[in-house]
Amino acid sequence: MLYNTSMVFTNSYPDTIVVYFYGRSLISICCKSLNICIWGGFLMKMKLKVLPSDTKDGVIFHAFDWSFDNIKNELPNIAAAGYKSIQVSPVQGTKSTSIDASYWWLLYQPTNEAVGNSQLGTYDDFVSLCTAAKSYGVSIIVDVVMNHMANNGNANQLSPVVDPSFQDPSLYHNLGQCTNWTNRCDITQEGIGMPDLNTQSAVVQNRAITFLNQLVDAGASGFRFDAAKHIETDIGLDANQPWAGNYWENVLGNLHNRPNLFIYGEMLQDGTVDNVLAYETFINVTASSYGYYLRNAITSNDLSQASGMGGLDPTKCVDYVETHDNYEDGTSKNLTDWQRKMGWAIAASRAGATPLFFDRPTGSIGNEGYSLWNDADVVAINQFHNAMVGQNEYLRWTNNNETMLIDRGAIGTVIVNAGGNTYLNSSTNLANGTYTNHGTASDTLTVSNGTIIGNIPGTSIIVLYDDSINTVSWVPNTPTAGSTVAITYDATNSILQGLANVILHWGYDGWNGVTDTAMTSLGSNAWETTLTVPSSATSSLNLCFTDGTNWDNNNWNNYCISLAQN
Repeated sequence: MLYNTSMVFTNSYPDTIVVYFYGRSLISICCKSLNICIWGGFLMKMKLKVLPSDTKDGVIFHAFDWSFDNIKNELPNIAAAGYKSIQVSPVQGTKSTSIDASYWWLLYQPTNEAVGNSQLGTYDDFVSLCTAAKSYGVSIIVDVVMNHMANNGNANQLSPVVDPSFQDPSLYHNLGQCTNWTNRCDITQEGIGMPDLNTQSAVVQNRAITFLNQLVDAGASGFRFDAAKHIETDIGLDANQPWAGNYWENVLGNLHNRPNLFIYGEMLQDGTVDNVLAYETFINVTASSYGYYLRNAITSNDLSQASGMGGLDPTKCVDYVETHDNYEDGTSKNLTDWQRKMGWAIAASRAGATPLFFDRPTGSIGNEGYSLWNDADVVAINQFHNAMVGQNEYLRWTNNNETMLIDRGAIGTVIVNAGGNTYLNSSTNLANGTYTNHGTASDTLTVSNGTIIGNIPGTSIIVLYDDSINTVSWVPNTPTAGSTVAITYDATNSILQGLANVILHWGYDGWNGVTDTAMTSLGSNAWETTLTVPSSATSSLNLCFTDGTNWDNNNWNNYCISLAQN
């Protein structure tokens, strides 16, 4: 009889060790986070799906209205599903304790700039979430509301429960509510339904710095600035204007751990007064126009509408199928699960942008949301996104634009088919070979001399890549200065495949203290070594691999391991 017993470790490597016995004989031990499997006494390396080291390179899971504790409980599944970061709803105080889901907007009318509310959890709950998330290599992004404070039902009047420190009228613009949305001054200096903070004020800016640093010190790895385009800049359309202000330079410039934070702002593009190019010099921005075109593409089955990035630099934006605003205002609420998956396959397969998966709410505020985030096809796309970091893209359409191909370099392709069964015969950049879908549809395609052929099932997502591209893995996910880190390198299909020795060429914080360390062969082109992170390292380890003559430097991008703060 086969007995299966398991125990869960809650130290720095949370995982399940599964021990299998046959009678009294140990036949296998498997531990995913330690990257090992012992079978019949032989040590074998397992291929891990490693999350990107940089938050920007990964996938954001928007756990909309989830409590901190519910997010924490799902961390193993969220990390396994390929999400590098989790965006939490606003953590600031609210003017009501209601958890009615239709009152979601309460979280966007803050009463203070401090961590903790009755809907999501306390400051200690947030710290506990961040600590646990780091052990999985997952970043926590906080949705922060810095443009305004809660009203009392009258848009121009503060709620009586707003913290006394924010009751001073001099902290507000006091210019009424915006009615002319095509006037740059009005959209930055007037309200959007709540009393508008005077973001040029040094007092307002200093309080923002204090609050944001409280979050960073508690473990946050980034921010989404709600209503970002309503906080003025001093460049672009705002340059030399009477309303110009230095909010972005001053606030962002005084954040703890700034180089390692991922920050983006809500930017509803209007093409006239959004000043989006100015914001891109400070933060990443939401690709709202692209979201509009993408939703049109998946509802019309004309996938050619999903080209471009809505006029934005892909490397400076967050793309998505829908946001909480799109859902709650009814814009995207009628999208089916299939349409959302199809859109996600496109958004998350694109190069450069950081994709956000919005989890639709169910039940009350604080509850876990809808389960589509953990759908097998969604997970396959997440893993594809993570494996393609640094690869360029080439887009193609066929089958009357109902079928879209997204090539990433020569190592991966996603095919989204909005139509019926079709035979694919298309140009591709994918390397020669036979590829089997990593998603749910049963499908195999062949690539030869720049052409991909095969049958594509109707309404399907096809994810193609060679597993061997998961080149570098390490334990723990986020090492610290002075600690050890075990690094595994898979040379399969690289320039170092089959060679007799491999050397890890490495440094830290931008190639300081460059060192060469010989790696130990594990067989089958796998190599391993353990390093001690220099005590002076603060942000990252920089890696590439060589035999002394040939180099694997990740197509000139090198490899990087982000460090956690001690």
